[in-house]
Amino acid sequence: MEKPGEPLRQEPLRQSDQFWTDSRGIRRNQQLTRQLNLIDIEILDHGYFIGDLQWNQFNVMSPFGRIYYMIADRGYLETEQGRMDLLPGHMYLIPPYTRVNLRTDRRIEKFYFHVTLKYAGVDVLEGINRCFCLPLDDRLLSDVIATFSGSSLPDLLQLRALTSLTLSEFLRRSLPDLSQRLALASTYREVNAYIEHHLSASLTGRDVCQALGLPYESVRRSFRHDNAITFNQYIKGRLIQEASKQLLLTDLTIQQIAASLGFSDEFYFSRLFKQKMEYSPREYRRINAVLRRARWNEGRPEDNP
Repeated sequence: MEKPGEPLRQEPLRQSDQFWTDSRGIRRNQQLTRQLNLIDIEILDHGYFIGDLQWNQFNVMSPFGRIYYMIADRGYLETEQGRMDLLPGHMYLIPPYTRVNLRTDRRIEKFYFHVTLKYAGVDVLEGINRCFCLPLDDRLLSDVIATFSGSSLPDLLQLRALTSLTLSEFLRRSLPDLSQRLALASTYREVNAYIEHHLSASLTGRDVCQALGLPYESVRRSFRHDNAITFNQYIKGRLIQEASKQLLLTDLTIQQIAASLGFSDEFYFSRLFKQKMEYSPREYRRINAVLRRARWNEGRPEDNP
């Protein structure tokens, strides 16, 4: 989380040998392809939402980022930093695990995305813990709505591109400098990738190093020094993050979610979840019901995103 008074800025990763010219005279950016392939944007849910007082919800804390494009009427977010009004002509970013109260006095109309933005396997928006607002360009909003109405491959690609464009605007104009976080993610990209593909309650840091052929003691010390948590703490944190996503995005029971993540004891899983999230899995699902993926009945959503 940024320190109070720290200027908001976003600096790119810089490499002194980033550009070079090959034997055919072609100037290349040798870092570009590598870095592009480390970026992963996942759209978990999206929709055009019209809500009333039932949208009001307290202590909402999602495991994914949320983008709101305000269309009509108004609402507001109550955050640790104070109130942020949700007004037409603006777009908003709520980073993962940022606790907010969702409020409207009457009616709210918006388009939304639920997204994760990962670089080298690390969610770069996690831990920022504040909300952001930017002016919403009319053309961007109209493009989002028009593309949302289609279903062809070009429409899908454009909708993804518009999500990327929105995130890039927030990164460039509002968010704190994330270059150190990106550099760390790049340094441990093989470790992060292995953990993502083999995430389980039985996985340990020693297992990761053994599988990758890395010296455990050396990597263990450097990982703790660089990330301020141990290998095993990081793995447990990722397990809880994945569990919180499944609680909101699936209808699996708590027992099924625990089993899918390799927990043999549902009660141990629930205790571990509560230690990190402050709520039991059942309480977390209830409190954040407003964010659960909308289920459509006769063309209308039953749940409020």
